[in-house]
Amino acid sequence: MHNYKSDYYNPLTLERTQIETEIPVNLVKGLKEALDGLEDYNITPTMINPENSSVVFGIMDMKDRSLKYKVTISANTYENT
Repeated sequence: MHNYKSDYYNPLTLERTQIETEIPVNLVKGLKEALDGLEDYNITPTMINPENSSVVFGIMDMKDRSLKYKVTISANTYENT
C-alpha cells in the first residue's frame, strides 16, 4: 500500500519539496470522492500540513460562498505511556 504524497511550496522561499504522509492513498482518494459528491458544497484542493503531515480538505457552503468546515486526516501517532 502506498502513502499519500504531495508537493509543498515553502511560503517564504517558494522552494518545492515533496511531503509523504503516513496516510494511504486509497483512503485520501476515497474520502475526496465522497466529499465531492455532496450537493450544495464545494471541496477545496487537498492540502498537507507540513508540521504533522496530516491531509486537510476544506468544505465551502455554496449558498453563502464561505468556508464552513475542515476535514483533517492524521495518523494515530500517540504512544502509550
